[in-house]
Amino acid sequence: MKSPFLKQARLWALLGLLSAVQAAYAQDEKPRLRYLELGLGITSHRLQDPAVSPMAYIGAPLAIELGFEKRKPHSISRLALAGDIGRLASKNATELRPMASSYFQIDLSYQYLRRLPPLSTGRFTWFLGGRYRWHNSIRLTPQNDTGFISFFIANSISVSVRGETAFQLFGRQVELGWTGALPLLSHVIRPSYLNVYNYLDPEHDWLKERLEASEVLTLNRFQGLQSRLELTYPIAGENQLRFAYDWGFYHYDGLRRVNAARHGFTVGIRIRM
Repeated sequence: MKSPFLKQARLWALLGLLSAVQAAYAQDEKPRLRYLELGLGITSHRLQDPAVSPMAYIGAPLAIELGFEKRKPHSISRLALAGDIGRLASKNATELRPMASSYFQIDLSYQYLRRLPPLSTGRFTWFLGGRYRWHNSIRLTPQNDTGFISFFIANSISVSVRGETAFQLFGRQVELGWTGALPLLSHVIRPSYLNVYNYLDPEHDWLKERLEASEVLTLNRFQGLQSRLELTYPIAGENQLRFAYDWGFYHYDGLRRVNAARHGFTVGIRIRM
């Protein structure tokens, strides 16, 4: 018969072994990181709205970004608010007909990605997940009677993928990452262009009218792609500088179709929290 002392000794030895394994795992595990992001840059837009004009409108609005990113050993989540403010104009503009628009774009997005261990054994680390994006673009074109206010609103659920790698640059470990997103399901709201809206008339519920005319579309009716290439460079205080290049486009295949493309270059600071 085993003595109680021997049983207690084995129990304490087992607890000690479990504590040592847990401590070793905690040392190998990467810490959780949180960053507050602020970026500023310039963009290049090309937009065609045939219901207003057959011409393509181009311009270079300013870009502002604000975001929050949380990184765990096996996941990344990011909440971002981005805005473009500037002017778009046609190449065929004249002094008598300026063909210019004031342009405003606001995007709110949330992305969640999980690490893919089978594909992350080499130099690159890969993540897969989803993204929600609320896109709002508004153009004010005074020379157009029925299209003075033109807008495009799209709520999209996308599949998203990200790849990352690291290398040495100027004695620091720099990270290079690419993220892509493809919308699978979208809810789109467009203007009617049938008459001049009286947005101030309480008797005219134009918002209800537009919601009733909105559409829920799949990939075959609303094609789009969002791509972002990032170079992250560490600075003092565990903060980072991030240089980003964004490229995206979408094509709405509807009664009032629209085509849009965007290039963006931003420089941002990521503050460790």
